[in-house]
Amino acid sequence: MEPTVYQHAGITILGKHDPARRAGRPSRIALVLAGGAITGGAFKAGGLRALDEILRRRAATKFRLTDFDLFVGLSAGSVLASALAAGIEADELFRITLGESERFAPMRPLDFMRPNVREPAERAALFVAKTAEILASYVSGLEDPRTGVPWSAEQTVRKLASVVVRLVPTGLFDPNGVRDYLRRQIAELGLPDDFRELERIRNKQLFVTSVDMNTGTQVVFGPGERYAGVRVSDAVAASCGLPIWYRTVRVKNPRYREHGERRWLDLADGGIVRTANVGLALRRGADLVVVYNPFTPIKYTAPDRSLYEHGAYALSSQLFRTVLGSRLDIGKDKIMLDPSVTADVVYIEPSSEDLDFFMMNPLNFWSKRRAAQHGYDSVRGALGENYDPLRAVFARHGIELADEDLRASSSAISVRAA
Repeated sequence: MEPTVYQHAGITILGKHDPARRAGRPSRIALVLAGGAITGGAFKAGGLRALDEILRRRAATKFRLTDFDLFVGLSAGSVLASALAAGIEADELFRITLGESERFAPMRPLDFMRPNVREPAERAALFVAKTAEILASYVSGLEDPRTGVPWSAEQTVRKLASVVVRLVPTGLFDPNGVRDYLRRQIAELGLPDDFRELERIRNKQLFVTSVDMNTGTQVVFGPGERYAGVRVSDAVAASCGLPIWYRTVRVKNPRYREHGERRWLDLADGGIVRTANVGLALRRGADLVVVYNPFTPIKYTAPDRSLYEHGAYALSSQLFRTVLGSRLDIGKDKIMLDPSVTADVVYIEPSSEDLDFFMMNPLNFWSKRRAAQHGYDSVRGALGENYDPLRAVFARHGIELADEDLRASSSAISVRAA
């Protein structure tokens, strides 16, 4: 079939599916979740619940999001992806976000914003060690390798002054709060904290991405990957390591002592180098990829008004979302132009006119209930507006949409006042 592009009300469908490539086998279906911090993650939790409500296999059997074959997450999306891969239903994730789950403890402010109290001592030790090294070089008369002349007192003082910056912590908060929260939930429910064990038990593949701070390159954690031995909770915490907000995430390297491997993996938020990881899912054989990205730029169309009037927050939010959105748009173009891609890709994003969500601070922990409900309502509405093209693309992969009229009033879950 000829490639097709459909776009309306936050839904984009890239149609490149080639049934002949499957040779009669069932479609391999992937869910790719982008970042979003607190409110973006909550928005996705609500939207995922809305999507989960309308999916079913042919013959009317319910098809849950937990039945997807492949899960890929970065930043806040890695938290949701890891939970779905472990078999936690979308409805339960929604209730966890609201703090109404009877099985899972909600994330507390201290889990998300644990003060970075350990790093100052670590940095002080690094400062002392480097200072001792510089002084030893001066006292011993060690030569400057560039000039062949011993280090002078003036050069030594300048070097000592430059080392002072090593005392500055790399972030306000400690991402181990997120890691420890995940470990508590995993332990209480007996869920696997190992990518390979998760695949063995659930027959699902989970991939989480982060960024290596020493090379500026993407690191993929998951079964069959170089660092498959890293625990799921450590990988998710690393993927959520938003720079400045969180300190650099340090994870013990399971391959330490191998050639070229450091003792520690120094990592940061996976969203630094990717908005989503659609290519990762495609390279692992996905025939249908559902992508959920909560951050898109707003189209501010108020007559004779400007975002400038809303101040620095609105302008910085627009720039941030524009960068993320443009990277994703480039990815969409690459998929359409790549003849080797023979899969369908469905993107779920906020409407470009959704000013309410646009104005929610991504790091406002206390807005997550409102963001979750908003995500549910808006995505359910978008699914209704795009029902026919969505039904067609999912049907090509053996999945039907529920027959209920999504254009009718949303049967939104009531949210109790906080």
